[in-house]
Amino acid sequence: MSTTEPVGSHIARLLPDADASTMRRLERAAQQQAFSRRDLLHARGIQLPPFVMLNGHVIARRVAETGQVRAALIAGPGYLGGLRSISEPDGEALYELVALSDGTWATWDPRSVRELALQDAGLAVGLLDQSSDLAVVLNMRLDERSFENARQRLAAILTRYGKAIFDTPHPVAQRADLAAMIGTSRVMMYRALRELEADGLVQRQRSGGINIVDEERLARLVTVAPPDGAPAL
Repeated sequence: MSTTEPVGSHIARLLPDADASTMRRLERAAQQQAFSRRDLLHARGIQLPPFVMLNGHVIARRVAETGQVRAALIAGPGYLGGLRSISEPDGEALYELVALSDGTWATWDPRSVRELALQDAGLAVGLLDQSSDLAVVLNMRLDERSFENARQRLAAILTRYGKAIFDTPHPVAQRADLAAMIGTSRVMMYRALRELEADGLVQRQRSGGINIVDEERLARLVTVAPPDGAPAL
């Protein structure tokens, strides 16, 4: 596991316009908790509290009534999530949060964060900016699902996450997670993966990893490009 950056450093970077006193209160109020690979950090049905990833990676996913798994995003250190709970503390979470690796996260009581935001305009604007970034990311995912086939969606995910998540000695995510990320069955995902491998773009490893052999050609398969300045998630 890599070195864990302090909570204060993360929130200072994520919420740069908040008052120094507000930042100190957030830092003191943070509840840090370690987790292990494949832990269910948060289930659907109860609102996900505001959180920041300190170390490790998680996946936000939803399991349909049919048993199919769909994932919205993979998040790593420095990601700020659970913002909806600040506006609607008693609402239901749409996604569950599952750990892809060992790590640490910090959470806050959503009502306390809301109270701070009502007192500090800089914090409120920072939270609004973060929420806007998430909306852009989710719209990008919808565009990919709407306009690209499974092969193109797979290329997009491997271009975006490949080096950090799949192309490592100890892969963070499993190939089942990859199927969830591209919104298709494992059978369809493996078919698309075999096609990319046959074209010399990737190479599967026995460890479950996927080596990116030709990143430039892989990226050229992606037809839905993110807008300028879009978040990198």
